[in-house]
Amino acid sequence: MSDAWVAIAAVSFAVVAVLLWDRLRRRRDEAQAYLRGVRSVISGDPDAAIEALSDAARLGSPEAVETYLALGQLFRRTGDLSRAVRLHRNMLLGPALDPARRGEVERELAEDYRRSGMLAEAAEIYRRLAPGDRAAGEGLRDVLVDAGDLAGAIEAQRALAVEGSDPVLAHLLAAAAREALAGAPGEAAALAGAALRADAASADALLAAAEVAAVEGDAERALDHAGRALDAAPSVALLAWPALSAVADPAAVAKFLETRLAARGDEAALHLLLGRALHRIGRTGDALAALRRALERDRRGEAIWEMRELLRHADAPGPGELAARHDLLVAALLRRGRAPRCVRCGADAPSRAWRCRRCGAFDAYP
Repeated sequence: MSDAWVAIAAVSFAVVAVLLWDRLRRRRDEAQAYLRGVRSVISGDPDAAIEALSDAARLGSPEAVETYLALGQLFRRTGDLSRAVRLHRNMLLGPALDPARRGEVERELAEDYRRSGMLAEAAEIYRRLAPGDRAAGEGLRDVLVDAGDLAGAIEAQRALAVEGSDPVLAHLLAAAAREALAGAPGEAAALAGAALRADAASADALLAAAEVAAVEGDAERALDHAGRALDAAPSVALLAWPALSAVADPAAVAKFLETRLAARGDEAALHLLLGRALHRIGRTGDALAALRRALERDRRGEAIWEMRELLRHADAPGPGELAARHDLLVAALLRRGRAPRCVRCGADAPSRAWRCRRCGAFDAYP
């Protein structure tokens, strides 16, 4: 009898050893596959990364959820949105998904929908999750902005109850002010004021207030707001042109920029703005000289990129400026320009903006 128990114990030990060995082997294989995926991402080979992460996920370990989530994000990053949607839908249908992780997977699916342009479907998921999930509330806000529902986005941001200054709310209110400016200047003024109350240091809110003041005919107040915006965030100078161009006195705008350049002569964006302002008042030669200085002082390549777009869409030059315009265009094309790149998702933008169109991040460009 004792021999039988010894045999049973030996067999049990062997079975346990085999199971442990198999589990360790699977964990090792998963770790190696995951590491291959990470290395492939770093080396810029998304196809190899997808293959490696798929291998890791198929091993079915308890950590497979993390691997699947990483794989879904990689699908989204490479633009394979249909596969990302299928993966996250299948995860939600699978019986093994921990209920505690369900909300996270649903948010990933909602982001897939948003990137795919399925905004109603994304909003439905985010709206259901938002009451107890801050990340879902932020996602709902971003989807509403994408859908052009600024009022809804403002409401969603206010529901997040940010303490103190709220830069995102200031951005949303500033955008709403600009949207209302043409048809309802009184409402636009109220929205711009609310944006400044949300974040008094917001360059976007200050420039929205400058646009409102310019439309109201108050050039002095408009330029004061614009100056404060440029002091708060010098890197967004190129975004000041809509406010500056709305000022009815273009000579005052040129003087304003010349005064700032006297103290900050190396800022390429200010030279570009000055060139546009001088062109408005007919000082074509001085305008071309200012634009050339912008090219010479541009360290980041962004002003060059902006100038290419400006020259591409400019009216045909007159006979007297044809040669100078040609030389400027050639210089802009020969220099290395760089599109603004989002620090969050890495997407290039056609021009600087307050918000990345791809990932929805505000203040995304350094």
